[in-house]
Amino acid sequence: MFMGAVAISRQDEQVLNSLQKALRLPSKSEVIRRALGELQRSVHRNALAQEIRKSVKKCSKEDMREHSLLSGAAVHRHDSE
Repeated sequence: MFMGAVAISRQDEQVLNSLQKALRLPSKSEVIRRALGELQRSVHRNALAQEIRKSVKKCSKEDMREHSLLSGAAVHRHDSE
């Protein structure tokens, strides 16, 4: 698949050139491919983090409810020496 030219600012082109040299990549398109890959991984990590936060929140509510039920049924022990 071929995508036509994309207009970018001079500043973005300088960044692209700088990254190409720093990463020793053969072309600017390789810089863009790598950047897109990183963005995809970032989006995936953020989605996973959101799912984990949701799960933790749900489980913590259930744990608090269970704890309150169990603590009400607990028998206090007196240890006398």
